[in-house]
Amino acid sequence: MRLFKLAMTVTGVLVLSSMLFYNKHGIACEAAPLLGFKQIDAEIYVDATVSQIERGALITFVDKAKERVGAAFGDMSSTPRYIVTKKSAQFGFNPTGMARSSLTRECVFIGPKGINVDVIAHETSHAEVFYRANFITQTFKIKPWLLEGAGTYVDYRAALKLENIALDNAIVEKVTMLSDFSPSDTRAYQASRVAFESVDPKTFYKSIERLNEGESFESVFGYAN
Repeated sequence: MRLFKLAMTVTGVLVLSSMLFYNKHGIACEAAPLLGFKQIDAEIYVDATVSQIERGALITFVDKAKERVGAAFGDMSSTPRYIVTKKSAQFGFNPTGMARSSLTRECVFIGPKGINVDVIAHETSHAEVFYRANFITQTFKIKPWLLEGAGTYVDYRAALKLENIALDNAIVEKVTMLSDFSPSDTRAYQASRVAFESVDPKTFYKSIERLNEGESFESVFGYAN
């Protein structure tokens, strides 16, 4: 009996540790005020590495990023929390930016290379998708090309503009079949941008709802899941 209890205790600790490790960004988002981040505007938190001048610019960047996402896809329903630092290694941050879901909110993490409208708009679009997609849709249905296609649609950095992308159809098709790709794979992001041209941005949110209601990815977006 003692061995059984010990085994169950160890198992419980391991499960809890795994949950905390894999959701460390969500935990960091929820606990931002306790981790040295100061709120400078509604749902915008920064640490001491972000100067006063940069803080003012950041508030403007977030406002413009939200406006860009709203203009592209329709009014936002989510109110993501933005966590911003110039320390690349802080909590395992991507040095540019990333979006994650926590228990109670969507979170956008911005690193030293991402303090601009383009990156913030890109990650904000992800946060909105996460908010609108149910667990099944987010976990099993949405393909990386769609998520990144929406992100690159509102991201006007030169490498992601359609007029600067020259990829053959075979590469685009290959990327639409991937279940994941590296954040450093620029061609995959470019291919996602090209593939997203098949999506009507004004019905994008409705299409996510259709996935939530049980329709297949292929029937809604035209590419096999």
